[in-house]
Parts: sequence; structure tokens; C-alpha cells
Amino acid sequence: MPIFGRKSGDENHRDGETRHRRDAAEHDQRASLEALAAGGLPVQAVRRLEETRLHPGMFTSDLTVNEFLLVKEAGLEPITQVMGSSMYHVGFQSGPRWGAGGSQELQTITEAMNRARVLALGRLEQEARLVGADAVVGVHVRRGQYDWGTDHIEFHTVGTAVRAGNGEPARKPVLTNLSGQDFWKLARAGFRPLGVVAASSVYYVMAGWATQVANTWYGGQSNQELRDFTAGLYQARNLVMGRVRRQAGEMRAAGVVGVVIEKSEREVEIDGAQGKRTDLVFTFHVIGTAIAEPSGEHEVPIPRSIVTLG
Repeated sequence: MPIFGRKSGDENHRDGETRHRRDAAEHDQRASLEALAAGGLPVQAVRRLEETRLHPGMFTSDLTVNEFLLVKEAGLEPITQVMGSSMYHVGFQSGPRWGAGGSQELQTITEAMNRARVLALGRLEQEARLVGADAVVGVHVRRGQYDWGTDHIEFHTVGTAVRAGNGEPARKPVLTNLSGQDFWKLARAGFRPLGVVAASSVYYVMAGWATQVANTWYGGQSNQELRDFTAGLYQARNLVMGRVRRQAGEMRAAGVVGVVIEKSEREVEIDGAQGKRTDLVFTFHVIGTAIAEPSGEHEVPIPRSIVTLG
């Protein structure tokens, strides 16, 4: 123990280093929160990615062996795995009322999902740009919800950043949800990916009187279509596909390939003035890759027929 409670020079030096590390960590935390508020990346992620760009070495990816070899054959060099995430709070969503048009899209929840995904994909693109990538292949979007926060949603995106040649990297890396094999096929045919298009829709379907009767023991004795639910299913799909088409149109795309549609439904029990009824909430998520037509001089390879003998 130091005499008279005085600290030695080494102890003062260690205390100074501790304070410096604490102050630096607090500074990084504040800077990260400010960057996230602007749709950017945390400070630590930026440093790691810049280090990867300045000192390239062994790469990481989520490509399979076949995907890796075909991506290499397409003239692309894997750099590193990149990601983007967003945890989002969903505001208050009022329920539909009979006098408010019945079945309708739940705007607050739908907007929260679309905004959270935009933030996650934006951060994925920023990571790709920081490592000098020209594109990100095999983009996957995962969603999560939590028991401890039913009004919280998470969007998490992952892909492999790739570079084409040794020239200057693209100012805006192209994102695609296509696998390595599909990307190779697209490149061979001369088509060019323009970017990921994605959208969500959460649609509340209110059961009408005919549907309510059909769900009773006396009304359900014959086969019949539940037209309220069928119409709501179509309307939800139309809304989400319309958003995807508008995004592709803004890119001046020739079309969208690799489209993945996910649908889920949830029952909602309602105690109405005329008794109980069961409504449905449909959720649609769509993602695909917008592409441009090949140039006129590109020759599309003709598929070969192979017959296995024996």
C-alpha cells in the first residue's frame, strides 16, 4: 500500500490509461448513436471495414463451394461477409372499425416494417462500399420479434461483398438476392443486376356476415368460399407487389427475377355487438432482384442438351 495513500508513478499511469479508454469508449458510443440516427453504421463497424479494405487478407463469405467457384468464374473476387441490421419500435396501431372501411392495410405496422428493412439494406450497402465492393451477392433478409417487446421488430441482412477486377470500385454497390449460381447464369446471358427490390404489407381482413355464418355449425354444413378472406389475401398481395414494381420502375429495370414471397396469417378473436367473430391478419414480404436487358451485341449462350446413358 502506498505511503500516506499516495500512488506510485506506475499506478498513476495505469489510472490515466483506464480513464483514456473509458473516455474513448464513451466518445465512440455517442458517435455510434449519432451515426445510427442518420441511418449510418456504428464507429466500431466502420473501423473494422476500413481495416479490411486497407489490409485485405483471408476473406469470409456465406457462399457454398459451388457458388464460390461460379462467382470466381464470373470474374468476381469475394472480399468479406457484410451485414446490416435495424431494431425498430412499432408505434400505436389502432384496429379497423366497421365504419372505417372494414378490411384495410395496417399502415403503422406496414410502414415500420418497410422502414426497418430500408435501414438494414442501407447499412449492408454502406459496409459493402467501405470495403470497396462492386456488388453484394446472396443477400438474405431475416426478421425477428421478441417476447419481451411485442412492439419491437428486427430486420437483419447478410451477403457476400465481391469485387470485379482491380479498377476503381463502384460508387454504389449493387445488391442482389440471387445465389452465386444464379448470378453466374445471369452474367453469362448478359443481364445486369440493378439492385434489390423488397416490400411488406400487413393487411387486416374483417369477417363479413356471410363469413361469420359459414363459421357456425349451422352455416358451415355446405362447401363454400370465404370470399372476405380470399379478397383480403389478393388485396394484400397486390399492395406488396405494387410496391416492388414501383421500385423496379424507378430503377428502369426490364424485370425482376429471384422473387421470394413469404406469407403468414394470424387469427384475431373479436367480441362484436352481434357476438364473437374471427378476423385474419395477412402479412406479406417480397424480395427480388431488378435486372437490365443485355446489350444488343451480347450473344446469349444456347443451352446444351445432355442425355445420361445407362
